[in-house]
Amino acid sequence: MDIKPVFTVERFQDVYDELLPLLHEHYDEISLHKKKGYPLVPAVSLYRAMQDADQLVMMIGRLQGKIVAYFVVFVRPGIHYQTCLEAVGDIFFVEQSRRGAAIGLQLFEATERELKRRGVNLFMAGEKLAFPATALFKRRGFEPIERKFAKWL
Repeated sequence: MDIKPVFTVERFQDVYDELLPLLHEHYDEISLHKKKGYPLVPAVSLYRAMQDADQLVMMIGRLQGKIVAYFVVFVRPGIHYQTCLEAVGDIFFVEQSRRGAAIGLQLFEATERELKRRGVNLFMAGEKLAFPATALFKRRGFEPIERKFAKWL
């Protein structure tokens, strides 16, 4: 019997302590900041403020009660297009031992359903070039629209 994760929106304040070990796992796996010596120190007060302003979506995937995936998304009117409600992906993650089981697709589907429910017009998310998720994005109907560049100063 295949057990599928259950995806629900949870409040940052309620899930943060439980999520923190996975955030560290995610940081250890892909963080460019780690390579430059910057520790993971989330701006907890900012996330809480965004949650309180209804501008944060924390889609949490649980399998038998344990968090196995998450997608953190900021929702707000566009800075340049105030009539367009935009969702900008902050971070998404599937526990390494659970990859390849379509949990990433299910995570995106659940997130998209929630964003549609909230009236979001445009959903944007990105990938690190060193850790591509292009197949997942294409499968969910995303189109590449921009490439960002970074320079450490």
